[in-house]
Amino acid sequence: MQHRAYVMRLKKKKVQSYADAHAAGRIWPSVVDGLKEAGVTRMIIVQMGQDVILFEEADDLEESYRYLARHGASVEWEKMIGSWMEADPQAGPEAGPSTLHTLPVVFYLEDGRLRH
Repeated sequence: MQHRAYVMRLKKKKVQSYADAHAAGRIWPSVVDGLKEAGVTRMIIVQMGQDVILFEEADDLEESYRYLARHGASVEWEKMIGSWMEADPQAGPEAGPSTLHTLPVVFYLEDGRLRH
């Protein structure tokens, strides 16, 4: 099982929109289905103001990303959500509208076992 964590920064005017879009009953069911089909077994997103931290797991994250890049609803969702993110001024124009900064997982305990 592979896991990763990312940090992103929302545009100030999109903070509430982001929370609303991810609320129970508001996220597109086809996006959730795509994540399952892609093999994503766990995704946790926490938000504090403009900062968003995403944690995800899958047997093969790269394969999951390839699948999601071809999954219509997931592509549309990412396009919408990506437009709500601040650009990373250090990433340059080729990075697109937002940049995911990978965070090191320094402690992960599950069912009494260390997983990192």
